[in-house]
Amino acid sequence: MSNVSLQNGLDVLLLYDTSKSELTVSEIARNLSFTQSKTYRLVKTLTASHFLQKKGTKQYTLGVNLFRLGLVAQQDLGLSDLARPFMKELASLTRESIYLSILYGTKGMLIEKIESSEPIRYSHTKVGEVWPLTVGASGKVLLAHRPREEWNQIIGKEGLKSYTPFTITDPPQFKKELEEVVRKGYAFSDREQIAEVRAVAAPVRNRAGEVTAALAIIGPAYRMPKKRVREFASAAILFSTKISQRVK
Repeated sequence: MSNVSLQNGLDVLLLYDTSKSELTVSEIARNLSFTQSKTYRLVKTLTASHFLQKKGTKQYTLGVNLFRLGLVAQQDLGLSDLARPFMKELASLTRESIYLSILYGTKGMLIEKIESSEPIRYSHTKVGEVWPLTVGASGKVLLAHRPREEWNQIIGKEGLKSYTPFTITDPPQFKKELEEVVRKGYAFSDREQIAEVRAVAAPVRNRAGEVTAALAIIGPAYRMPKKRVREFASAAILFSTKISQRVK
């Protein structure tokens, strides 16, 4: 299989998420702007290798080999289990929701969360959901530490969609934000993804120093005023460092 065909096959698999667990050939073709014939060939190959499986007459779901690889990855990484005690401690300290996210292709994926005990709290995203790297504190952390040439590719693919009046939609300004993330060691999202919600996030690194996840503190804007951003950022950095020190 050529590199192009391999990338196309991976693009097909990465279309699936918790909101799209079943897709037809036509839906895959439309989402990826592929021809029907090309999409059919890709789906046929992926099905033969058990990365996809047919369900019903037209729909395809993720296959058993992806489930197997997922189990291997989970056992190898164990990041959620490792991070959970630290996340609980951070949630108790800040009284806000704590999220742990990883890269998932050109998107981010939430893999663990501890919700705030406060009656008013942020609990919008479910574990397993994916979202664009081009919005929010966690997305900035994950994208900022990728090679610079990937910034344009991901921004071009995902776009800079406006979610609120405060979303950054100007590419040069967004790239400047990413540079600031690298310089400061944390990211700040000021009501950019959801109205009246702020967040700070810090990178979790592996033994090689590579950023593998983002640890975020998320809460209502009135409990996270700008004058307390450094305080929350320091807490996120402290606990992301603690998690990083435990990563194998």
